[in-house]
Amino acid sequence: MNTEDSSLLRDVGKRLPYHEGEEYLDNLLEQVAATAVRHRSQARARRHWALMITSAAAVVLLVLGIGLSVLNSNEKIMVTASPSSSPMDEFLNSLTDEEVAQLPYYEIEEIPEY
Repeated sequence: MNTEDSSLLRDVGKRLPYHEGEEYLDNLLEQVAATAVRHRSQARARRHWALMITSAAAVVLLVLGIGLSVLNSNEKIMVTASPSSSPMDEFLNSLTDEEVAQLPYYEIEEIPEY
């Protein structure tokens, strides 16, 4: 090996194998910055959409929950309002308006305590 080859081997790893101009490095920095800004805005947009979807799902669940509870309460009212077949109900339903007007009616204050 001659001295020129040995000096090349000693310099391996100490210098870059290629040289780039200032314009290339400036363009590279601009591209990296633009990509970083784009990725950050995309991540922000993804977070925004995730928040919107989560909020919409919560509103839908809330509306469905309230709607179902209203439907259940209406069903209970309808069940209690449906005519029953107890003897007392049959008797009261068989009375005419005049007979109902003759029934004694008591106020809460008029009922004596025993």
